[in-house]
Amino acid sequence: MRTLFFKTIFVIIISTTILGASNSLDNPKTPLSSSTFSLTTTNQSWEIFDRITPTSNKVEWFEEGAYPGPPSWISDGRWYNAHSRQILVKSGNYIFATFSETFNWTAVNESFEEEGWHIYPSFDDFRTHVSSDPAWWLLFSWNLPTDWLGISLNKTKVAIEFDAETFAAHIEISCHITNIPGYFMETFGRPAEIGIGGEKLPTPLFAGFDLATIYIGDFEALQFHDDYGPDHGFYRIYFKAPANLLSQHMDAYSLSLRVAPQYIGQIHDACRSINVSMPSDTEVQSASPSTIAIYRGNTVTFTLNEGDRYPDLFQVASGPPVREFTEIFLENLARWATEPEIWVALGTAIAAFYATFHGKRIWSRQKTYYRLYRSMVRIYDHYSSNPTKFHQEIADLSKAITEYFIEGKINDDQFDKLLTRRDDLIERAEKLRESG
Repeated sequence: MRTLFFKTIFVIIISTTILGASNSLDNPKTPLSSSTFSLTTTNQSWEIFDRITPTSNKVEWFEEGAYPGPPSWISDGRWYNAHSRQILVKSGNYIFATFSETFNWTAVNESFEEEGWHIYPSFDDFRTHVSSDPAWWLLFSWNLPTDWLGISLNKTKVAIEFDAETFAAHIEISCHITNIPGYFMETFGRPAEIGIGGEKLPTPLFAGFDLATIYIGDFEALQFHDDYGPDHGFYRIYFKAPANLLSQHMDAYSLSLRVAPQYIGQIHDACRSINVSMPSDTEVQSASPSTIAIYRGNTVTFTLNEGDRYPDLFQVASGPPVREFTEIFLENLARWATEPEIWVALGTAIAAFYATFHGKRIWSRQKTYYRLYRSMVRIYDHYSSNPTKFHQEIADLSKAITEYFIEGKINDDQFDKLLTRRDDLIERAEKLRESG
């Protein structure tokens, strides 16, 4: 079961440094190393964050994910924890990888027969086998075919420890992976599978993305790290590689991030936030699908919740920032100073403009305020008897209200009134639920 699990599991790459993780035979249930990732999901699903920074011919991609619970092979008591660390050594054109795990020797030995392997008469026999043939353990426990991935056993180091009192065993294997494109596709490029007993396995890393436009044979950087323990699973991945995700026409840019064909229209089984940074001297002008996109400045964030369906692709267009009237005014200030004859006419025009603009802005804010207010009341009327749906709709509307406030589409007083009304409706819905 572990082999199938790791065959489809996410793998992790750190963007700046490989984080250390402790393994101790004295305390095999040592907590995983702390992370800046914040778990906010309340159900058993992955929560994932992607940050994508494309340039004209490259892409930097960072992904981080967390899962609020252990995998089955830890929850059933066989393994205590498992960790992997991998980093591309560019000068040697190989990935230096370390795999470590702590497990209950008695439980794992008994499970060998179920997996099609023989039971060892003693731990010393097992130690001798793994020490002389680490390829067997890398295939069994981590699904790494050494011949295919170019792992030389001459450059593989094995360390094994055993505590006879607690029956806790610890194995650490370090090796060089030379078939980098093969390893990337073998580890990250497969769809999810069904494991032994019908257990649904986690979606693989970069789930749903079509990576055909990324030249995985020429990575400039590649790092990952993952940890699985009794509390949760966690991973980070970072790579930098040649790619043609971004296209340019004059001073405008467009990005197309395609979805793999087998995922289009399928249910998304995780909570994912995808942050795309367009060139710094531009601002996002449009993003698609617009229903899941929020953009500001040169960045756009797509949000896919568990149960949403994958779109055909993600698209972003950006261009030069729209110049405000005040910017134009300041740029021409020097010229106005040398031509005082236009001051009076220009001052009159500016006054008339701002009077008209201010009036339209006040009216627009009032319409936006009343529209948001009515939407909030409708949510209460329709979903107050359905707590889950009510809180989801209220949360989505609260996010929209905040965005409108930041963009100046409602003023401070209107923002406060909407939040007060929201809290009142939440309280009323809670009392309604308690009453029955």
